Amino acid sequence: MKFAFIKRKYLLGGIAAIILLVFILGSYNLLWNNRNSFEKHDKDLTWYGIDVSFNPQDGRLDCKQRVYYINTEKDSIINIYFHIYPNSFKYEEKAVFPPEEMSRAYPDGFSPGFLEFSNLKLNGKPASYTTQGYSDDILMISLEQALEPGDRADIWMEYTVKLPRSPGRFGYWDNTYNLGNWYPILCVYDERGWNLEPYYTLGDPFYSDISNYKVSISAPKDFIIASTGELMAIDEGKDQNIWHFEAVTVRDFAWVASQKFKTSSMTIGDTTIYSYYYTQEAGEKALDYGASALRIFNELFGAYPYGTLSIVQSDFFIGGMEYPQLVMIDGSLYETEQDYWLEVVVVHEVAHQWWYGLVGNDQIYDSWLDEALTEYSTILYYGQRYGQEEEHSKYQELIDKGRYQLFKVYRDSEDMDETIQRPLYEFEDWIEYDALVYGKGAIMFHEVRQEMGDENFIKVLKTYFENNKFQNAKPEDLFKACETVTGQNWESFFNQWLHDRN
Repeated sequence: MKFAFIKRKYLLGGIAAIILLVFILGSYNLLWNNRNSFEKHDKDLTWYGIDVSFNPQDGRLDCKQRVYYINTEKDSIINIYFHIYPNSFKYEEKAVFPPEEMSRAYPDGFSPGFLEFSNLKLNGKPASYTTQGYSDDILMISLEQALEPGDRADIWMEYTVKLPRSPGRFGYWDNTYNLGNWYPILCVYDERGWNLEPYYTLGDPFYSDISNYKVSISAPKDFIIASTGELMAIDEGKDQNIWHFEAVTVRDFAWVASQKFKTSSMTIGDTTIYSYYYTQEAGEKALDYGASALRIFNELFGAYPYGTLSIVQSDFFIGGMEYPQLVMIDGSLYETEQDYWLEVVVVHEVAHQWWYGLVGNDQIYDSWLDEALTEYSTILYYGQRYGQEEEHSKYQELIDKGRYQLFKVYRDSEDMDETIQRPLYEFEDWIEYDALVYGKGAIMFHEVRQEMGDENFIKVLKTYFENNKFQNAKPEDLFKACETVTGQNWESFFNQWLHDRN
């Protein structure tokens, strides 16, 4: 707004500036104080505080984010890097979907998604930063002086996120708004340095560290939100409600919003599992499948440490997707004729809460470490719940219908490179990736189980989980768990499966 008179302009402009400054400092201090409450959990973890204003009509988020980062590495750091995954959806020619999936990803035609910064500060001062990467999907913040081991950086961001009209991990359609990989998240720093990989079209191209989160989401009153973390409170307003979530020791934060959600819940051990759905009968079945999987995996792998887990029916055409304490399930699987696959997908995604969520890994270079083990965990669930002795049991049915068979059929029909251990960008397409990482990978774990016996195999999974939870594991950590339990070296056994070309 422009003012007609100079004096009025300066007077009102000054008042406005003061009000704006107080508002910004208030938000800044609020997020700072929120960070302090996490010191009792783990003072060395990165802390994210995010305030979101959700505008569903425009498919837009207006966000304020504070990141409190501690250099826990042995190296000094001169730049800090974040993934800006929404920018991976910015350009049609650089789409994150393979060509054969574009019509399903964008039924109404291409719709861009992106993130735009309006303010960025480092330790209270304007930050020097650039965006780079394949789709401007990497944020680099330059430090005035090196961040030494143990030093801390305080980063303030204000930005707007535009969601694409797309039924994917990140986007919206007729029933749900899916917020996966939606905010700037720190890249992982490991022995290779900063990991700056783009959003590849295959697999789940994500790699992140355990962190703490406090997220507040202002949304229209008629929306229900399913989210990572625990719901601490809902501040009710005239037109908007503010949902307050706290997530402790998780490696990502995702949420799904809908005006159509109904919910059911059940408590298993110390965890309340929720089903969010807009298809009643199947929503109750999804709860049963998820609760049964939670109970079985608690027994087989180790106790799930979080207070909630949400199974969420979503406009999501890729089957299922895992995030900490939340999984998205393709809404079409809730149709009656898809009941068999609804159970398979729900169980698979719940298994990911252990293999990816709690025991993390580099999903770009070691994708089999979570996917193959998750696929075989689904087999274990069927054996535990329905038995595996009968010829026509659900256990055997899954093996006959599942990716076991996809691998065997593909192997017989193609002159293929059977190497499992390779980065995502070396797989030709989804069929090859599924056949090898899921199919052959699950067969590999079945062979391990047969070689060492059921009792030792379950001990291995418990040992691997206990030794690596809340961390990022590597293949060597799994090999070590096998050796710890059996007293034998299993590395050559795994390498034969992982690296043999045929």
